[in-house]
Amino acid sequence: MDRLSALRLFLRVAETGSFSRAAAEAGVAQSAASRAVSGLEADLGAILLTRTTRRLALTEAGLKACDHARAMIAEDEALELAVRGAGQEPVGLLRVSASVAFARAELVPATAAFLARWPRVRLDLAARDDRIDLIAEGADLAFRLGELEDSRLTARRLGVYPRLVVAAPDFEARHGAVRTPRDLAAVPCISLTTSASGRRWALTDGRRRQEVEIDAVVRTANGDVLADLARCGQGAILAPGFLVAADLAAGRLVRLLPDWSAPPLTVQAVWNGRTLPRKARVYLDFIAARLAVER
Repeated sequence: MDRLSALRLFLRVAETGSFSRAAAEAGVAQSAASRAVSGLEADLGAILLTRTTRRLALTEAGLKACDHARAMIAEDEALELAVRGAGQEPVGLLRVSASVAFARAELVPATAAFLARWPRVRLDLAARDDRIDLIAEGADLAFRLGELEDSRLTARRLGVYPRLVVAAPDFEARHGAVRTPRDLAAVPCISLTTSASGRRWALTDGRRRQEVEIDAVVRTANGDVLADLARCGQGAILAPGFLVAADLAAGRLVRLLPDWSAPPLTVQAVWNGRTLPRKARVYLDFIAARLAVER
C-alpha cells in the first residue's frame, strides 16, 4: 500500500477510533488497515496510536501525523482536480449529512435526477437531527441551518428561507382570530426545541417588530413532526419555508399573519478542509441550483 493510501486509512482510524470501521469504509480487511498503520509507524520510526482492549488514543507523534495527513490529502485532491479538469466524471461514495426535514424536503426530491446525471456516484445520506461531527463521522458534505458553531469547517452560504407562522385551515375558527402577533399568546402553539426562537417568537412586517411569548402546548425537536402536528390542528407553528411550502400550496396549512414573518433562516453547506472532492462539489452545485431560497 502506498504512503498516501496508508495515511488516509490512518486518519480514518484516528478520527473514528476504530480499525474495523475505517477498514469497512475503505473496503479492505481490518488486518490490512492494521498493517498499514503499523507500516507507517515503522517508516516514521514513531508510535502513532496507543492500543488497548477498549480504545485507541493518538500519541503526540500521531497528532502531528494527522495534521500532515490532512494537508497531504487536500493537496492530492487539489492536484487531481487541476490535472484532470472540471469535466471529470465524479465517481465513488459520497457521504452527505442534513437534518431529517431538510433532507426530505430538499435533498430527496433531487436524488433521482442527480444519480441519473452522475450514475457512478453512490450516495450515503445521513438524515438526522443531532448535529454530527463531520470529521469523526467522515461526512464529505453537510447542510446546516442557522448560524455555524464549528470554526474548523469551510462554509458556503446558499441563501435564506423565510420563516412563516402557519396553522391548519380551521385553526382560527376553533381558537379565535389571529390579527396581530400578540394574538398568538392566546392560542395553542407548537415550538421547535432546536430553534433559537424557542417559546419567544420575534416577528416583523418590515416596519414594526413585535415579540410574543407563546403557549407551547407541544414541543418537538423534529421539523417533520412539527409540521405533522400543525396539519392535525394541534397548534400554530413558526416554520421555514422549505418545511411548509408543499402544505401551503395544497391548502393543508395556511398562513396566519401573512404580512408578518420571523428573521429568515440561513442555509449553508459545510465541509472539512479547503477543497471539496469532485463528487461533493458537483453534488453541492446541483442541489444549490434547486433550493427554493432567497439568495
